Amino acid sequence: MKRVVLGNGVVGLSIAFGLLRRANASDEIVVVGPPQRPGSATLAAAAMLNSFAEIEHGGLDTDVDLFRFEMSHRATRLWPAFEQSLIDAAGDTLPSGCSACQGCAGGGCFKSGTYVINNNAADDLDDLNFDAILAALVDFNEQHDVISPKDIPHYKPHQRYRASRALFIHNEGWFNPRIMLEKMEGALRRAPNVRFVDEGVDRFNHADGAITYVTLMSGKQVEGDQFVLATGATAWDVLDRSGLRDLIQRIFYGIGTSLEIRSPDDALSHVIRTPNRGLACGLYAAPYFQGPNEPNDHVLVGASNFIAPQLHAYGRLTSIEGLLNGAIKQINSNYYRADLIRVNVGARPNSQDTYPLLGKTSIDNLFAATGTKRDGFHLAPLISEVMGKMLHGEVVDERYSLFAPSRKPLRTMTRDEAVSKAVRHQMSAAYQHGFSPATSRMPEQIVANMRDAVERLHDQIGAKDWGIPPEMLDMYRYGHAIP
Repeated sequence: MKRVVLGNGVVGLSIAFGLLRRANASDEIVVVGPPQRPGSATLAAAAMLNSFAEIEHGGLDTDVDLFRFEMSHRATRLWPAFEQSLIDAAGDTLPSGCSACQGCAGGGCFKSGTYVINNNAADDLDDLNFDAILAALVDFNEQHDVISPKDIPHYKPHQRYRASRALFIHNEGWFNPRIMLEKMEGALRRAPNVRFVDEGVDRFNHADGAITYVTLMSGKQVEGDQFVLATGATAWDVLDRSGLRDLIQRIFYGIGTSLEIRSPDDALSHVIRTPNRGLACGLYAAPYFQGPNEPNDHVLVGASNFIAPQLHAYGRLTSIEGLLNGAIKQINSNYYRADLIRVNVGARPNSQDTYPLLGKTSIDNLFAATGTKRDGFHLAPLISEVMGKMLHGEVVDERYSLFAPSRKPLRTMTRDEAVSKAVRHQMSAAYQHGFSPATSRMPEQIVANMRDAVERLHDQIGAKDWGIPPEMLDMYRYGHAIP
């Protein structure tokens, strides 16, 4: 059996590794993707394994959202064994940045521990989201501590932005994603039945209801028995060029910017982050481990988010300015003298309904794994396991059918719920970015204007009994997302 995995980011490589672990001598695995990984979400990520820290107010109210959380929670528990299997498979190809790091000989490069702070840099939506995180930690009996913010190592915010509450979640931590990609690729390149094709994919060629081969950007062709579309945010574009644009719902580019800084006097020991806010993952600062012989004083600050119909190769100044201000004012005021090492820009695969696409499409030998938004890295071990079973025709949890790639977009919110959430998050984002209203009825007037605009958009596209996901408002407004 020849299986062709299109995509060499963390999702594509994890699927290929899962297939390798199941392969027999006659199986062949081909991984297709440009080595530079343009627009890679993985390379811009802090690679935080946050499940509980990502929970929002009302975020577990539907069966679909609860299952997505269960996936995330299970993926966290799968990571230690998954990484150890990568270490064992990589052998002498293990990256130099990992081979001697603390724990690699018996557990890997994962570091655990996340601090969640509740400050006043946005509005009271932060309070609701913090309460939701705490409630879920208690309900699921997850190990955590309610602590004083002053006890967080290297947390030195400006006085006006200091947190009033904080949590420490023991089992949620982070990797350096660049080292992890090297580790995955090293394990795969060492295997005799894995072949890498270092090019981008242009389009599928199909006949008689099946994919026959893929054409690469150079014009070369790659044949196979099964194909896995795991190119992240470009997945829909590949299908569009193939004349298969209606096979799955559209995948958009969730453009995120992060900053790598060096702060020798204030190296972090754990992640420090806010709850989700303003339709993004909030503000975070994560340690960015460089290797055993490095001082490990790098920090990754993130992350901005906006949805676009095409890739943006460079970070917007407003995103960079917001992250710099947030890092200095809300995390550590000493960062004003840190060195700016790198501006990362990545494109998260954001489906039209904002849920993952995992499994077999309506074309029998074509599978898809995309639409993971900012959870692709976190879900990698789970995706590896589930997609491996699907490609081998094995039974998986029936709830994965919720995320079947060829489904119609899921509608999990009523119109009123979606409108209220959109307005609430837009106001939260405004306060986060410096909105300071006059002492008047201005906030109420702005809320009323926002609600009116969102209501009119729902009317315009015919959304009478369902709600537009708030992060997708502009894509519907400008005609990129079709009801």
